[in-house]
Amino acid sequence: MLYLSFLVQKDTKKWHIFIHRKTDIMKKLGLSILLLLFVTPLFAQDKHYKDFVQLLNSSDTATIASYIKKWENEKGKTADVYAAWFNYYILKKRSEPILFTSSQPKGESLAVVDSTSNAVAYFGDLGMHSVNLNLAIKTIDEGIQKYPDRVDLAFGKTRILFSCGEYDMALKELHRVLDRSVENNNRWKWSGDEAIQDGMTMLTDSYQGYFAELYDDKLDSLAMALVDDFLAHYPESVYFLNNKGALLAMSGNEKEALGFFEKIHVIDPSDEIVISNIAFINMKFGNKKEAKKYYEKLLGSKNEELKSVAEEALKDL
Repeated sequence: MLYLSFLVQKDTKKWHIFIHRKTDIMKKLGLSILLLLFVTPLFAQDKHYKDFVQLLNSSDTATIASYIKKWENEKGKTADVYAAWFNYYILKKRSEPILFTSSQPKGESLAVVDSTSNAVAYFGDLGMHSVNLNLAIKTIDEGIQKYPDRVDLAFGKTRILFSCGEYDMALKELHRVLDRSVENNNRWKWSGDEAIQDGMTMLTDSYQGYFAELYDDKLDSLAMALVDDFLAHYPESVYFLNNKGALLAMSGNEKEALGFFEKIHVIDPSDEIVISNIAFINMKFGNKKEAKKYYEKLLGSKNEELKSVAEEALKDL
C-alpha cells in the first residue's frame, strides 16, 4: 500500500547563535506577487488597482486578461501593468497539472511512500517546466529592464523563484538588485512609483528575510553565497556580518565566527544579537569571565528570548 506524505523540513534544534529577524518588507509587495497582494494607502484611490484586486480575487483569468489589456491601452506599459500581467500568469499557473516523478522535484512536494515509509514517487510543482511561469518571468524581466528602480518587480520575481526552489536564479536576480542599489544609491520605488523613504533599510530588511529563509531551511551554501554577495557591496553591514558569523559558527568555525562578532560589536556596541553570540562562543571556549561580562549586558534586554538565555547561562558561569 502507498501513502502520501508532505515533505516539509523544519529545524527543531534550538541554536544559541542568533540571527536578526525583522518584518520582511516583502509582505507589502503590492502588485508584485499574487499571494502577498495587499491594498496600500497610495492605491486606495486608484481605480485600476482596486478593480484589479477584486478581479484577481475572483480568479476569472479571462476577465482579468481583458481588464489588464484595457488598463494597458489607457495607461501604457507602466510598471504596475507589468506587475499585473505577472500576477495573471502566476494565477494561470495554479490551474496547470502537477508533476508526477520518481525523483524529488524542487520546491515543496508530496511524497508517495510505501509501507516502510520509503518514498517511491513524488507529486510536485512543474517549476520551470511551467509555460505560465516562464511567461511570468519573461514579462517581469521586461518590466525590470524598463523600470530598474521598481524594486517590487524584482522582489516579486525572486519570491516566485524561491517558492519553486529555483534558488540559483533567485540569487542571480538579487545580485542584480545589489548592483543596481550602488548605481541608484538605494533610491527605490514601489507600487504606483511611490518613492521608498529609506532605501538602504528596506534593502537590508528584505535581504535579511531571504537569508533567514535559506538559513531556516538549512540551505547553508546558498545562504553563504547571499551573505558574501551582500557584504561585497556593503562590507560593514551589521546584519550580514552577523549572518556570516552565524554560518561559520554552525559549521564548526567558532573562532573565525567570533572575529566577525567582535568586529560588529565595534561597529555597533548596542546590538544585543551580537552580544549574545559573543557571550555564547566565549562560554563554549571556556572563557567564563568574558562570557559572563557579555551575558550580563543582556539582563536588562527587552528581548525576552535573549534575556532568558542570558539568565540561564549565567547560572552555569
